Amino acid sequence: MRTVAQTSRAAQQATAARPATPGRARPGQGGAASALLHLQRTIGNQAVQRLLRPEPAPPGEGEAIGDEEPLQAEAEYPTSFVGPLAPGDTLAVPANFVGPPAPGVVRSASFHPTMQVVTAGARTSDCGAYTYKVKWGVPAGLGTAAGWIVQKVTKQFEATDCSGNPVPPVAFDNTANYPFWEAWEFTAGGDVWVGPASGRTPHTGDTFGGSDYGAGTKGKKTVTGEVKGIVGFALPPGMTVRNAAPAWALPYTRVEPPQFASTLHGAAHTLTSEWNCCPNGTVTQATTVGTNP
Repeated sequence: MRTVAQTSRAAQQATAARPATPGRARPGQGGAASALLHLQRTIGNQAVQRLLRPEPAPPGEGEAIGDEEPLQAEAEYPTSFVGPLAPGDTLAVPANFVGPPAPGVVRSASFHPTMQVVTAGARTSDCGAYTYKVKWGVPAGLGTAAGWIVQKVTKQFEATDCSGNPVPPVAFDNTANYPFWEAWEFTAGGDVWVGPASGRTPHTGDTFGGSDYGAGTKGKKTVTGEVKGIVGFALPPGMTVRNAAPAWALPYTRVEPPQFASTLHGAAHTLTSEWNCCPNGTVTQATTVGTNP
């Protein structure tokens, strides 16, 4: 998460000619049809269908070294977002780009990492707390590549007391602290590491966790991750390991890395938790957790 397949000029032009509405070619749009044919030859009909499938509406996480588990984190994505990625999916996105890269940006190959659910989403308290853990991998066909798996995280949060007054979010739930980007390095052989590979700590799982808001509250949290592998990615200035929330041992930044912005959209995964501990002293609805995938 160093061999990079070169993207042909035709592939880049085909991507740029893609219609605004995925999967719908308007009369006379030969470029769009050519783009679809190119994708079909490159990754197969089933993968093309997955790329063109409309994405339903939008939306935590971090990884620590050792036994400590981080509390949490999140990301929003555009309507053309490709996803969701099924657990264990090995779909690789062709290395195509639209438009010129930002100054100083190296065009890198991007792909969808494989995703394994390590701990299924589950509540850890009645009034808002939850846990969820997933593990990223490198598709078999990219075993000689090296780079970083990068994730954009965003959160939506709303909570009130039983009278309808807003409940202030804890720092992990404060939407003012999002989005952010975090990353795991991957090296030849398909190894994925917690932060830089130089730390030699194997990646075991990206943990999402939520705080409890206590009796007399009700609310909803939605966390979204957009994750992609970028071959040849270089950590930009300011994207560093802070050993603090929300990314812990992972490189972290609030500024979108140029190479993230210049590559194809990543895969989506979401977590939504809801609770209702009203009236005060009553649990009308204990925390529910929904994940996709």
